[in-house]
Amino acid sequence: MLAGVASGTADHLRLDPLVVRAAFVVLGLTGFGVVAYGLLWWTMPVADLDAPRPTVTTAQAVGPRPRPGPRQIAALAVLAVAAFSLLGRLATWSGAAIVVPVVVLIAGLAVIWRQLDADRTLNRPGVRWVLAGGAALAVLGVVLLLATTGQLANARNGFVATLVIVLGVLLATAPLWRRLLTSRDAERAARIRSEERAAVAAHLHDSVLQTLALIQRHADEPQAVSRLARGQERELRAWLYEPAVAAGGTWAALVAGMVADVEANHALTIDPVVVGDAPVDEPIAALGAAAREALVNAAKHAGVNSADLYSEVTPDQVSVFVRDRGAGFDPDAVPSDRRGLRDSVVGRLERLGGKAVIRSAPGEGTEVELVLPREVAA
Repeated sequence: MLAGVASGTADHLRLDPLVVRAAFVVLGLTGFGVVAYGLLWWTMPVADLDAPRPTVTTAQAVGPRPRPGPRQIAALAVLAVAAFSLLGRLATWSGAAIVVPVVVLIAGLAVIWRQLDADRTLNRPGVRWVLAGGAALAVLGVVLLLATTGQLANARNGFVATLVIVLGVLLATAPLWRRLLTSRDAERAARIRSEERAAVAAHLHDSVLQTLALIQRHADEPQAVSRLARGQERELRAWLYEPAVAAGGTWAALVAGMVADVEANHALTIDPVVVGDAPVDEPIAALGAAAREALVNAAKHAGVNSADLYSEVTPDQVSVFVRDRGAGFDPDAVPSDRRGLRDSVVGRLERLGGKAVIRSAPGEGTEVELVLPREVAA
């Protein structure tokens, strides 16, 4: 609870943290627990609180763990001897009564330094409580140290005098501090607005203005103008209202990029609908490649200028439906040397553990259904 050492040790040993904390308390009565806690605090890596905890399987739980190397053991032994020696010399020089206040003061400072030095945010309630506990330990250590050395009364009088002087200076210069704080807030707000304006201008220049220039160049090609306008509208809407999709890395972003690419390279208008989302990994990327191949086949062979794409992400599977109302074909009559759908769509999904179903008939259009189980994607 102080620095996460007991929790980290319990996680490493797969024990209840309460058992490890009790062991540290018992060992702390002999002095060894304090030194061990400090050494572990110093050497134990800080975990990312936002990162997902890995799932430990039974094989991993019973499997052997790598043991620390001889250099690590020797370094920890030297540190333990040095800590015991330092505590002993401090007790010899200043008396045994001064050891406890110094240890409490160092512990409080260590808590504060560790929380502020690590990559944490003060918005987490736990971090604020730990910082408050570290500050309380540091203040308690100072008070105990002054009381042990007999300087508590003098320190109290000096503190009161210093506090009165500081309060007087603050009251006298209060208008100046208020003006400085106001100007700082105004400067910060102006800088944030300037950065946001620059970011919006850069994005509009790279997307909207470039598309308008292309539309002017292809003004005599209505189909190309419509395709450019649709693609730019889709990209701008995603950037304004779906920043996660615009940033990429998800299935919805992959579908949006795939649709834009097919529309840019083929005379086909695609109406995509994506329900749900999932992070992109290798199987999902392969599913996107299969869906892209289905769209390209519709653009090349369906004889229509539009197609529909519907995708749904559920806890069990990721499904994609690509449908056109074009010429259609007989899947059983496709020659063996035409391996586009057979290899790029059906074969790819079967290798991933999914399935691809092609429903088509001459004159009735084509529907390609792609299903990828989520456990494969995970």
